[in-house]
Amino acid sequence: ICDQLLAESKHYTHSGMQQRAPNSMNNYGVVLTEIGMKQSFDYFLKRYTAGLGALFFGEDDVRPAKIGGDDTHLENWGGDSLNDHRTFIVRYRPDEDQHLDMHVDECDVTFNFGLTDSAAFTGSDLVFCGMFGSEQPRKHLHTYSHVKGRCVLHSGKRRHGALNVETGERASLIMWTKSTTYRSSESYKQRWGPSATVKAEKETPDRICISYTHDADFSSLRLKLGDAVGVCPPSVK
Repeated sequence: ICDQLLAESKHYTHSGMQQRAPNSMNNYGVVLTEIGMKQSFDYFLKRYTAGLGALFFGEDDVRPAKIGGDDTHLENWGGDSLNDHRTFIVRYRPDEDQHLDMHVDECDVTFNFGLTDSAAFTGSDLVFCGMFGSEQPRKHLHTYSHVKGRCVLHSGKRRHGALNVETGERASLIMWTKSTTYRSSESYKQRWGPSATVKAEKETPDRICISYTHDADFSSLRLKLGDAVGVCPPSVK
């Protein structure tokens, strides 16, 4: 299925038919829900991903407190009532979108499926940092190397990004899922949007977690922390 999705994506890209960028930060890829595949992924959400969302980002009495002996720190983000999605493919190449700057997603729960063989690219690791509104939103937590056919599931409001792809090409299938029920709740409004409670940052951010797109203090932090890790604006060589 990974190969078939990639083949369909490339076929549509070269078809000459109307298309637009997957989102405001990715320029290369295809929005699958806009090219006749919405019903397929509606079913995929109901049959598969909604259950995972409920388990890991649903009610308190369902979410696991530990996995493999480690604390999960999972929170309720409406995972038990996911009912909408935007599904698309993004691609990274050294001569196109080389990386993805740090950000949070416009969704409640994100599903990120690796579509490309690991041998087809180098670099492009996915980096996870803190939660929006927390005391450590720019604290590095984990770096993940994509595996074909494997899905990474995370809260949309966890800061994350993709490091530079060094060689080859990497593609991912992304499902941005939402819960209209949870988004209408007071709990959601307190955590996201104009009325959200945002705690003061406690520590100096990790360089790998700062964003040149979203952070007003990027330039000053970059001077202080250097460029040994993390990404830089495309125009900066």
